[in-house]
Order: sequence, then structure tokens, then C-alpha cells
Amino acid sequence: MSSFSLLNLGTQALRSNQTALSTVGQNISNVNTPGYSRQVANFETLPDRSGVKIDDIDRITNKFLTQQLWSDLSTYNQSSTFTELASQLDDLLATEVTSVSNALDNYFGALQNVVDDPVSMPNRELFIAEADAVVKRFNDLDANIRRQSDTINEVVSDLASQVTTLATNIADLNNKIRVAVASNNPANELRDQREELTNQLSELVGIKVIEQDLDEFSIFVGNGQPLVVGISANPMIATPGDPDRSVTELSLVVAGNQVNVNDQLSGGRIGGLLQYRNETLNDARDELGRIAIGFAESMNTQHRSGMDLNNQLGSDLYGDINAPYLQYSRIMAQSDNQSDISTARVEITDISKLKATDYELVYDGENQITLVRNSDGKQLKVHELSQVTAPTVVQGIAAVGDGEYYLDPGSSTLSFSVDGMKVTIDTQVTLARGDRFMIQPVRNGAEDLNLVVNDGRKLALASPIRVTAGTENLGSGVAKAVVTDPDAASFDQPLTLSPPIDIRFNAPDASTPNSVMTYTIYDMSNPSNPVVLDLGAGPLAAIDYTAGETIQLDGYDVVIGNQPQPGDRFSFTFNKDGFSDNRNALTLSDLQQTDLFDSGAYQDLYGSLVERVGTRTATARISVDANKAVLDSTVTAKSSVSGVNLDEEAAKLVQFQQAYQASAQLISTSQTLFDTLLNSI
Repeated sequence: MSSFSLLNLGTQALRSNQTALSTVGQNISNVNTPGYSRQVANFETLPDRSGVKIDDIDRITNKFLTQQLWSDLSTYNQSSTFTELASQLDDLLATEVTSVSNALDNYFGALQNVVDDPVSMPNRELFIAEADAVVKRFNDLDANIRRQSDTINEVVSDLASQVTTLATNIADLNNKIRVAVASNNPANELRDQREELTNQLSELVGIKVIEQDLDEFSIFVGNGQPLVVGISANPMIATPGDPDRSVTELSLVVAGNQVNVNDQLSGGRIGGLLQYRNETLNDARDELGRIAIGFAESMNTQHRSGMDLNNQLGSDLYGDINAPYLQYSRIMAQSDNQSDISTARVEITDISKLKATDYELVYDGENQITLVRNSDGKQLKVHELSQVTAPTVVQGIAAVGDGEYYLDPGSSTLSFSVDGMKVTIDTQVTLARGDRFMIQPVRNGAEDLNLVVNDGRKLALASPIRVTAGTENLGSGVAKAVVTDPDAASFDQPLTLSPPIDIRFNAPDASTPNSVMTYTIYDMSNPSNPVVLDLGAGPLAAIDYTAGETIQLDGYDVVIGNQPQPGDRFSFTFNKDGFSDNRNALTLSDLQQTDLFDSGAYQDLYGSLVERVGTRTATARISVDANKAVLDSTVTAKSSVSGVNLDEEAAKLVQFQQAYQASAQLISTSQTLFDTLLNSI
């Protein structure tokens, strides 16, 4: 071998080992750099025994582990975000100072005081104060939940901006890597930067990454919507919801067009926020609203059936749940609907059937209408309900009962009643295929709750009907009257039951076998000349008596129990000045334990809500711990592959240092041989 060949071998070896030493130095210097992947210099022998060269500087990574890391980062951040928010709500619902259940206990405790002494003004004023406290508790709790919703909107908007920034930077790095590779310049550090940005992106939202042939990342979100394609990034933007503008939704701007991806996103902090809002926050607001609406309506209905200290029938204790502005606020039309809506409204018709959910109404065309209940995804074909026909639109809407619908063939005005609500959409022109509406019957119920009666004298705690047993009664009969409709004609005249009545018991007809005792109801408008009462279906005379049977009259029911005797009578008159009467207060108090809803009483529903949120929170905490363990395992596995091991690098440093010194010795030896050759000439 010539001295020149030896010199060439030494020079190439020197350069190659110098590059290897530089690579080791790069690894050591970046041992604490986030996202750095260790590099290895690949030696390649040259043909014809002509030496060595560095073929490439490999970036050590494992694509499977990298993809797994992105998935685990998304899963962990979604669960941790959900858990953090759910824990806040759990504390809010269960804490004594914010709990609706505690406020209701105080409310019914004050109501019991007026039951014990209904004429006491201090007791009445205390009850008014507790009634106001219940309203404020509902209002404040709902306001806290809405503030959490507003915070979610702000965070979602901020995260969308972060996603856009990261996507833009990744697309820019795709371009830089493409240029570097084409120019044979180092690109490993650029790849590390891109992977680290992708790590950060996966913390924000679930992603699918595809590595293209040109060493470019294409990133997709949701159901395959493109976020990054090569050197182009599609911005993610936050927009007001449609039709519910109180929530922020997310869209991608693809080729200048906004594509709503809100319902398709999962994973990352964004996925956790959306999951919490959809599954827990809205559920809590709906349930709280349902309780508030049921509470107000049941209290109002019963309070209207009583009499106050002014001898007046009771008014609504709380605000009317079907005030026109509230009905209008419960339904929203999507902005791109083609039909011209005059008015749309939702009336609460039966609190016992009311559901804690929102709905989506879709007009499918050709009088095909679908209602989707979002809590369970159940679809109801409105056009398959029992159809009501009527000569006019107004009559048609008024005639709709539970499980029925009316659709005007001319204007497509629609009205239907399901789940304790009656939905009416008045249109100027025919509904168009694809028209959509969001229905939220209970979402704002707690926010809308307000106290109307603030004067203790106006509390209707007495019954307006006085029941008097005849002084000469011989039997054990006991009578009571319950107001069912305070707007009935029986209560049209002030301080008067129109007409006052007597129920008198008659001896069995001796001439008729198996005859039973009967009763006759008399109109006592003229006590000196009573007449048999006739409510339009014939005289109420000689009616067979059954103990405990309900006798339905105009606006009130009468029940007579035990065993009256023939000749016994009961008189029913207006309870003028009967202020010590506590019968309506007792009935109001009984509402605390009455199963007014499909799942029980007020506090039963609230307890179920607290339990539901608590269970979700506890489950989420377990998931966070599990997801963190999985993430840590993946990070460790990836670090073992891509991370810098200082012991290993130190060994390589010695190895390449010795090789470098040996290469230098080759050059020195070749120089000595060359000098010897020259001296021999």
C-alpha cells in the first residue's frame, strides 16, 4: 500500500471519527433538551479498500412509540381536563352553602312554622325570607354553572388559536425539512422540533398523523378533517354556536369554507372541555332547571288554591313558568333555515313528564318531522303521533294534547306535545326540508326562577272553602274540599262560593232491594229555597254513596269519608276570615315529599344529580390515574429508545476518541513513510 493510500485512509477515518465525536457531543449537549432524539453516525466502508465515510446521521426514534405517545397524551389531557371541571361542579353541588337541598330544607322548615301558626306575621315573613333564599340559591348555583360554561368558551377559543399556531409552525417545519433534505443539509433537529410541536398539539386535541413520502407530516382531527397537509395548515377558529349562541363551537377553515368539527373532536384538553360541557355541565343545568320549574309550578298551582289574609284567592307565589318571553326563549332556529318563522314557543304542560334534556327538531320534508332527544339519542317521528284536525290554525294549536300533533296544510304551522311540553312553530311560509330547531325546555329554569309574593299577608295558607258539618249529624262522616281550579266560575264572586252547596244524605229506598244510602247536592244560593244542583249533566240527586269517593264539582273536589247517617249534611261555603285555617299550608308542606317527577320529589332529583356528578367525578379520577400510568410507561419506553444515555455516550466518546487518535497516527505514519521514500532518492 502506498503512503498516499495510507494518507487517504487516515484522512477519511479522521474525518469520519471527528463527525462521530461531534454527534456524540451533540447528544451530550442536548441531554436535557425537550423533544431531542439521540443521533448516531453511521459508518460505511468504501469499495476497493479505499477507507470509510459517514453515510448518514440517523435520528433514533420508534414510529410506533411516537404514535402511541400522541394518543396517550391526548387521552390523558382529556381525562384530566374533564376531571378538574367535574370536581369543581361536584364541590359546588354538594357543599352545604351552595346546595339547593339545604335551602329547600330551610324553606320547608319555615313553612312548617306557618302550618303551626298561620296567623303569625313573623312566621309569614320568615317564610317569605326563606322563599327568597331558595330563589337566590337556585339563581346563584345556576350562575356559577354558567360562569363555568363561559370559562369553557374562553378556553376553547384560546386553545383553538393555539392549535392554529402549532399547525402553522408544523407546516412551516414540513417546508424547512423538505428544503433541507433536497439540499443535503442536516434536518434531524428540524424533525425533533416538529415532533415536539406535534406532542404539544396532541395535548390540545386528538390527532391522526400520517408521514408522507417527502418526510412531511399531514395531521387530521375529528373524523379525518385536515389540519395540516404538507406545507399548508387549515386554521381552527371558534365561533358562536348555531343555533345556541351561548356556547362556543369549533370549525376548520378549509379552502376558505368553514367546516364545523365541534361534534367530531375528541382527545386533548379540547376534547375534555367539550365532553364535560356536553355530558355533565349541560346535564346539571337541565336537571337544576327541571327542579326549579317543577318547584315553581307545583307551588304556584297549590298557592293559587288557597286564601290569603285579605280573603283573596292566592296568586302565583313564583314567576309564571309559561310567561310568553320564557316560552319564546326555549326554542331557537338554525341560522340557515329556509322557512320564515313568525313565532316559535315551548309551553311546559306537565312537570311530571318533563325531561332534563334538550332536543333537536328536524323537518325532513313532505310533512316528515323528527325530534331527537339528546340525552339518550331517542328519535321521535312527530308525524306518527295522533294528528289533530281543526278548521283554523288557532283551534288546531289549542286542541293539541299529550301525544298529539297539528300541522296546518297551508302554512306548515306545527304544534305537538310530548315529554311534558308543547312545541308550536308559526310559519309565514311552508317549512323547508332541512330546517332545524334547538329546543331547551328546562335549560334556563333555575336562572328564570323568581319570587312574586313578598308580602306575608298575601300568603294563601287557608283553604277558600269552609266545610261545616250539620249540628244534628249522627254519623261519623268527615268531609273535605280540595280546590282543583281556582279560575272556575265557583270562585268568580269575591268572598263567595258560587253557589254555596249542601250535601245531604238520604235513607236507602226501602222499596228497592239492596238499596244503599244516597246523597243529594243542593244549591244554597237561597237558603230558604234550596234547589238541586245541576252542573249541566243533570240534577245531582239521589247519588249512591261510596265512602272516600271523590265528588267532582266546578273547580273543586269533595271527599266524604267514614259512615254518615241519613239526614246528615255538610255545608260548603266561602271561608271568609278563616285565617287560622292551615289546610292549604299543610298541602304546600306535603309537596316536599310528593313524587312530582318521574324520579321522585324535588330533593330526590337533586340528590340524584349530586350522586350522578359525584360518580362521574370519581370514575374520572380513576381514569386519570390509569391514563397517567399508561402515559408514563410510554414516555419511559420512548425515552429508552430515543433518549440520551450519558453512560452510553461517554463510552462512545472514548471509543471515537481512540479511533480519532489512531486515525491521526495513520496520517503520521504515512508522512513518515513518505519522508523515508523521499530521503531514499
